[in-house]
Amino acid sequence: MSFFMLEILITLYALFTIYRVVLSILQINYIKRCKEPVVLPEAEFHNAAIVAIQKQKFEIIHNIFLFITVAIWSVWGASALASSLSGIEIVVVRDALLVALFLVIGVVINLPFEIYSKFVMDKKFGFCNSTVGLFAMDFIKTIIMIFVFGFGVSWILLNCYEFLGQSWWIWAFAISFGLILLVNLIYPTIIAPIFNKITPLQNDELNLAINDLLNSCGFKSSGIYSMDASKRDNRLNAYFGGLGATKRVVLFDTLINKLDKNEIIAVLGHELGHFKHKDIVKNIVLMSVVLFGFFAIFGNIPVSAYTALGLEQSGGGLFVFFLLYSSLFMVVVEPLISTFSRSHEFGADEFGANKTNKEYMISALKKLGKENKSFPLSHPFYSFVYHSHPTLFERLKRLENL
Repeated sequence: MSFFMLEILITLYALFTIYRVVLSILQINYIKRCKEPVVLPEAEFHNAAIVAIQKQKFEIIHNIFLFITVAIWSVWGASALASSLSGIEIVVVRDALLVALFLVIGVVINLPFEIYSKFVMDKKFGFCNSTVGLFAMDFIKTIIMIFVFGFGVSWILLNCYEFLGQSWWIWAFAISFGLILLVNLIYPTIIAPIFNKITPLQNDELNLAINDLLNSCGFKSSGIYSMDASKRDNRLNAYFGGLGATKRVVLFDTLINKLDKNEIIAVLGHELGHFKHKDIVKNIVLMSVVLFGFFAIFGNIPVSAYTALGLEQSGGGLFVFFLLYSSLFMVVVEPLISTFSRSHEFGADEFGANKTNKEYMISALKKLGKENKSFPLSHPFYSFVYHSHPTLFERLKRLENL
């Protein structure tokens, strides 16, 4: 029975991998057929196509690699890791260590892909500014954080499994949801500064313009900041981080250097559009529904599913199984999340355009596409599954018709 269950699980993950690879192939073939430049000048359009195709080829190899690692974990790795911890008598501590080490080993196994992505692909396309030393320091910090948070969160949730009976997963869901909100609360002030230097924005004119924009929308923030993103990457971005009193506006220094004041205001106006339309609240509600669904499924998974991996009938075994196979359930959930997210973007674009001028919004989006080498078109099905935003072509077309 265990061997049969193991075959089923690996076969399902193989089918999932084929599905992902087919999506990448669809996208590659679609991009190759796009000969007539749109949005971007001809040279930049074709360069963005090369970048997009290279990324998809990388994703194909990475997805095949992930299948191989899942198969190895399932056949041998998970049971071997669990056996190495069998001497620890306190069950909750042993299981929390199992989960934390599983997470850390996963990051280490993926390290060659991270290195290739940063120092080969991103260097080739002019994105990466990171040094080996900085990359190594980031990696060490990431490993420490994953182990500490992985162990801590697992320990809390495993206590639910051990002591709260069959309804443990409901309590685990509630605690997990609360922890996600807590991380969002502390991210801009505690987590982000671990990796980047974040300082108050020094540009008085831009500061004044942003504050006027925030006040006009009734958005209260704890400050406007600049982040030294350029020491790692040349991509442009900005975000509103935090919840409640910790909310702050953070601009990448690359964005400040490449966009003018009105374009930056348009970009931030787009983000404030999500705030005014309560898209953030809607996303939190959706996230809670999806998270509840995950816990409902895995809280009632047959014991034979994870004992087939050579794991004990314990919370640790269940959690490792969840981490290995949760992506299978994303086949259904991912397109729904993407569609839900895309539905908000046109309204946010229109809000940003109305806060300045639609020409500034259009100009900002074109510069973001150019600097980030974003291909402005996509295969419809690929976009349906993956994209949280409409394509750049679709967004600009809608703005031009306002």
